Amino acid sequence: MDRGEFEESKTFNLADILEFNSNAIVVKNICVQNNCIIQAFAFDYGKVLSHNESPFIRFIHIIEGKAEVVINGNSTFMRRGDSIIIPASTSCSFEANHKFKMLCTTMKNE
Repeated sequence: MDRGEFEESKTFNLADILEFNSNAIVVKNICVQNNCIIQAFAFDYGKVLSHNESPFIRFIHIIEGKAEVVINGNSTFMRRGDSIIIPASTSCSFEANHKFKMLCTTMKNE
């Protein structure tokens, strides 16, 4: 197991630790295991991250800002505090019409 970039059993605040970089998507690994990956992302304005269909389920939680999540061609606009589950075998993208930070938990669909 990869513990990621954070210490176990120590409190942290993702909104404070995760910083925006100009014209970039910043990714921090929180925990990486065989069947589950937890990552935090900070998207600068205008950045887009696309995923083709995958066998994984994704749980998305917006930590800060506003995001556009496109699942199988359907847009959903999310803001701080919103969450969504992206089913396995669906294409999706994350679009930064505004700067935003999100938590993504990716799980194997068994």
